[in-house]
Amino acid sequence: MSRNNMKSDPRGIITAHRRTYIDIRTGTRRIQDVLVLEVLPILLGVASFFLKLKLPTGASVGLLTVAGLLSAFLFGVMLQVSERAMDWADSSPAPGPDTSSHATYLQELAANSGYASLVCIVTSAVFVVASVSSHLALRISTAIGLALALHMALILLMVMKRVYALTVERLNRARSGADRDRSSPSNRRAS
Repeated sequence: MSRNNMKSDPRGIITAHRRTYIDIRTGTRRIQDVLVLEVLPILLGVASFFLKLKLPTGASVGLLTVAGLLSAFLFGVMLQVSERAMDWADSSPAPGPDTSSHATYLQELAANSGYASLVCIVTSAVFVVASVSSHLALRISTAIGLALALHMALILLMVMKRVYALTVERLNRARSGADRDRSSPSNRRAS
């Protein structure tokens, strides 16, 4: 079955999420984002494995619960973004830079929340393994689970920063009634 025919293939969401690692001013990929959001969690996982960390069952179950709840919440966020995008698109906004910026923001927020939900699902599965395993399997699942938990937290912080920046920018525009300041890094989306 080809990639385009498999409806449960998450690669489109992953690719769309990773495309948001750009600097809004230059349009280039931010190495800092890759290092912090992806490499740092991997380093934590590797260090956890070599330090022979093993999560107690209670901690694994607690982290499983948190990751599971976050997954459901983030899936809800993705649905809300989708609903907002459809309502907004149905309102026939006037084409232009503001419309393009808003469409890009909604698309990226959907990608980020969908990706974060996906990471939460995988993290939950890893913590299930950690809660029922021992010895080497527990060390491996602890390392992977902690790496994914850090990755998940960093992605959530990124999404929160982007939503906050857009909220502040829109409220400032509403207060002043002026056009957006084009020199502001948050003018279209938070980087």
